[in-house]
Amino acid sequence: MKFKRILCSALAAALAVSSYSISAFADDEKQMSVTVRIEGISKNLYYDTVEVPYTGDNLTVQNALMYVDEKNDDITISGVESGWITAVNDDKQATFGGWDGWLYTVNGVSPTDTVNNYNLSEGDSVVLYYGDPYGVGMQYPEVDASKISEGILTFTSQDTTYDADYNPSISTNPVTDATVEWGTDNGTVSYTTDENGSINIEDKYLTEGKHFLSISKLSENGIPLVLRLAPDYEINVSAKSDESSAESSEVSQESSIESSTTESSQPEVSTESSAEPTSTVSTTSQNGKAPSTGDSSAMTIVALTTAMAFAVILMTRKRNNEK
Repeated sequence: MKFKRILCSALAAALAVSSYSISAFADDEKQMSVTVRIEGISKNLYYDTVEVPYTGDNLTVQNALMYVDEKNDDITISGVESGWITAVNDDKQATFGGWDGWLYTVNGVSPTDTVNNYNLSEGDSVVLYYGDPYGVGMQYPEVDASKISEGILTFTSQDTTYDADYNPSISTNPVTDATVEWGTDNGTVSYTTDENGSINIEDKYLTEGKHFLSISKLSENGIPLVLRLAPDYEINVSAKSDESSAESSEVSQESSIESSTTESSQPEVSTESSAEPTSTVSTTSQNGKAPSTGDSSAMTIVALTTAMAFAVILMTRKRNNEK
């Protein structure tokens, strides 16, 4: 009877420990879906929507960038652990000898917090980019496709300037002298924005369907002067009809999370940008998950098996002693 009581106590203890382990893992198991885009000096370096595991109450921009760094062999973000990013791959801060370096936006807004102090929310879009907004300047193009029926696209930017007392003021300005690439059935055609920030696309290139769109502008020594559009930014030109509609949206096809949706007044076109899977998506989405309750169940089985084995050994020894 004494032996039976010992055995029951051992099994109860094993179950208690296992249950506690399951509860602890369940409490810590959190994931947040965020879109991360990294724009280097001359090209896009990374773009994907990822499920970032985290513990505690908050997930910071720093946490998300460290996760991208950890899960992608072709991305190295130097200084992210300290909260001050000095380089991404070979694109190092002060490459051009001025105030140029790495900055970031969240949902199109430039926070005043450092990356380790800004807390993200589900579905946020983070853009880490290289520029010099306090030196040569930086613009953040928005696409106006309201006159696409006439072949006209216009690019403007909400620019912030400061007076002598460092008081900010925001104004809407055209993005001039920028290079715009428009996708066609046979490749791309290039245009340069005029003094109004506009381009005029010929009718022969306004075919029905989706068209790739990009914009870029560099200073004389190569510093980016505009923030590029997402790599999969497209304008969908529909067949002309009185009842067709136009809308501008950013969509993550993999996660089905909409970043933003706006409507334009012209009914023949819709623009959209979606974070399609890159070559690293399967690694990020499958191997980057926090421990699941399935892992805890496995621990429970191991604990129970160990307890049972221990009990069998004790029973065997007792019988041998009785003989």
